[in-house]
Amino acid sequence: MLTMYKMHHPKPGIDRLYVKMEEGGKGLVQIEAAYKAEIINIAEYLNTNYKKDQFVNIVKSQESTQPNMNSIITTAAKSTEELRQPNEKSDAIQDGIQHTKARLGESLKKKWKNKVMHGQYIRNTDRQLISEEDTFLWLSKGDLKAETESELVAAQDQTLQTKCYATNILNTVTDSKCRLYQQFDETIDHIISACSILAKERYIKRHDRVCAQLHFNICKDTAVQLDKKLWNEHVPKSVETSQGGKVTILWNQLPPTTNPTLLSVIMKREHVC
Repeated sequence: MLTMYKMHHPKPGIDRLYVKMEEGGKGLVQIEAAYKAEIINIAEYLNTNYKKDQFVNIVKSQESTQPNMNSIITTAAKSTEELRQPNEKSDAIQDGIQHTKARLGESLKKKWKNKVMHGQYIRNTDRQLISEEDTFLWLSKGDLKAETESELVAAQDQTLQTKCYATNILNTVTDSKCRLYQQFDETIDHIISACSILAKERYIKRHDRVCAQLHFNICKDTAVQLDKKLWNEHVPKSVETSQGGKVTILWNQLPPTTNPTLLSVIMKREHVC
């Protein structure tokens, strides 16, 4: 259904759908995880209240006569064991039963992270000590169209049909080299930030569009008269001067060194990435 309405790309991993949005997923509830959480909670209730309530005691007694495959308590014990962390004591599991949903969420995220291809992005994020909350803020805010969001997720999961993907995964072509440069493998990372052909023009345009918003905000904060009301329509000029001439904002150029009192905001393309 999600794929039909272009809310989920056909190729990315499924596990990411059930991870919290602030952790990089789509925030959907997995039926299996919901089932396990309820089974564990019911079993915990039976084990802690059967002495206090005669009706709960009757239910627990009935449970003890059920085959293992039908027993809630046995099923809960298996699910709890699956959530056990390496070298974790059984009593620690019991203390953490009330956090079952959190443990299930961690299990799904770990499963996604361990995927060789789909987990590359989240593994790189962890290695770079990047703020997870800020990195995935665009997912939790929900400002993008569903189609745009699904394409970005597919790119992060390395499942867009690049030549490297077609060669190693689909086996439809035999040459994985970049179609523009023919030297390095055509991966998502290569296209986004490492292709020397795209760096000459496309990367510069992308860089300038990002800086255009910064330029727009700085102009507003320093009372510079602007022609456009929206940042995405704003075209920076080489020199902008605030009302009264107290602030001068330079675009893509160095400030003059002869006037140390001149306040200059520099946006220069020294590193394109």
